[in-house]
Amino acid sequence: MTVLDDVQLTLIRTPDDVAAFRRWIGERRPVHALGFDTETTGLDIRNDDVRLIQFGDGRHGWAMDREDWLGLARWVFDTWDGRYVTHNGALFDIPIMKNSCGIDIPRERVDDTLVACRINEPHYSAALKNQAVRHVDPAAAGLATVLHDTTWGWDNVPVTYGPYWQYGALDPVLAYCLWEHHGPIVQSTAPDSYDLELSVLWVLERMMRNGVHVDRSLAQRKFDEFTLYAAEVEQWCQTHFKVRPGSNDAVVRVLRDAGVEFTKLTAKGKDALDKDVLEGIDHPLARAVLSRRQLQKIASTYLRAFIELADENDVVHPGINPQGALTSRMSMEGPNFQNLPVRGSNPGGEVVRRCVDSRYGADGRLVLCDFDQIEMRLLAHLSQDAGLIAAFHSTQDFFVNLARQIFGDDTIQKSDPRRQITKNASYANAYGAGAAKFALTAGIPEAQAVEFMRRYRGMYPGVPQLQQSVYATASRRLREEGVAYVQSPLTGRRWVADQKKIYALVNYLIQGVAAETFKMKLLALDALGLAEFMCIPVHDEVILDVPLNRVAEVAETLRTGMTDLTTFAVPITAGVSTGKNWRDKEEWVLAA
Repeated sequence: MTVLDDVQLTLIRTPDDVAAFRRWIGERRPVHALGFDTETTGLDIRNDDVRLIQFGDGRHGWAMDREDWLGLARWVFDTWDGRYVTHNGALFDIPIMKNSCGIDIPRERVDDTLVACRINEPHYSAALKNQAVRHVDPAAAGLATVLHDTTWGWDNVPVTYGPYWQYGALDPVLAYCLWEHHGPIVQSTAPDSYDLELSVLWVLERMMRNGVHVDRSLAQRKFDEFTLYAAEVEQWCQTHFKVRPGSNDAVVRVLRDAGVEFTKLTAKGKDALDKDVLEGIDHPLARAVLSRRQLQKIASTYLRAFIELADENDVVHPGINPQGALTSRMSMEGPNFQNLPVRGSNPGGEVVRRCVDSRYGADGRLVLCDFDQIEMRLLAHLSQDAGLIAAFHSTQDFFVNLARQIFGDDTIQKSDPRRQITKNASYANAYGAGAAKFALTAGIPEAQAVEFMRRYRGMYPGVPQLQQSVYATASRRLREEGVAYVQSPLTGRRWVADQKKIYALVNYLIQGVAAETFKMKLLALDALGLAEFMCIPVHDEVILDVPLNRVAEVAETLRTGMTDLTTFAVPITAGVSTGKNWRDKEEWVLAA
């Protein structure tokens, strides 16, 4: 006998079913909440439709055909005075109910088990069925095969098909049961984290609705240009070297014959031919393969998405996952603007940025606001290193200050290459990179990198002390609790590392606190009235699309909303820039 064996599932078809459902609504429950879910024709919340509407608790799940019983569902939302428990409801079920059914579900009474389980156990899958297997009933593992061996899809399976409606009716039951497990834990261990993550969902949902305007005609021209270039490069490679540029083994053989030495291997033991390797080879074939690969990636990942996914107003609506990484950093898809090449590393990346422009045309501007060196500021705060803290309180550039101290030369300016070496060393420390990786990124001999890191850590002892403290605490937790983790000083949430990668927890701590700080600032911007302009978050930057006559006001408000002078040992500041598109932007000089 399993937990699910005791659950009763009902598809509402008759007046008697309606009467039983209404009586069930009035029953007492361990948690004064209803599980809520939908089954839809697809996953596009703007264009797909709701087919089934489902409610449930720990004992009973109900499904109703939207076409026949939408009024009954509306009655529930009009009369129920408790909470609603969903699994990813804030970013899917709630908005699609509004778009497809015209029903506004009160967001202040929505709980989300997807948010809770990602906080409670970030090292496990957060999928509803996987979570149900862990905490409700192992039998939930077999529930995802509802349409196997049928010719139907989610958009046309008959609502009365038993496995389909039963699958749907069970989902709110699972969500309710998961909340019984995760709710008390998250409310007792990390309530501030849960409140933050749940609240920011609504801001992100608004941003996804707003979307990003793109120059679709430019995207089409560049897509055609890059596609033609790739074909020409392929022909050139075959004519001059008798190889296809997409065949790594063949390209490696040609380059080896030309005297190139390969020292990096893939996971399968073959000679690697990735971007770093190709960039280090001075040979026309290597340059051709790299440039073709770069522009093909841009064309297929971004330009095609702009052409195919933009709506009738040339607006793309990327999906945002608020806790997409182990560090609780956000991720994105459709397309992933956060994965664009670093400026200057791929000419195609600049084309993508140029395609992102204002929906107001000549009467609008993009306004962009990006944290200033947030990771280094948090490293200074978390390490409580006096030297790092002092460098941030100076009016001079932070990395210039460090370079002057480390090299003992007060004449160093921003253009001095020693500033870049110092910057690379700072990030290498934050990320736990070794001397070899630091040497590679800084472009210096490894022996010099070893000596530089020794001097850096000696001058800023708070950094290695932080690393040692995090490692020791996580190792103790692994022994005593079975999990290696670090906790947020802001919300108390945990970031968990594989027991073989405990060294990564310093980076997790810095990235996690940066993610929380950014989300807090998004809430602040929303409270300051900027939600209608906010488009997408990209790492530590937020992009807004603003009418020209509101730009000055919005820029000033951004400075207020993104600045924090009291929470940390160093000031958290942000730079503001504006432009007709994402590429062609310039710093906004804010009023004093």
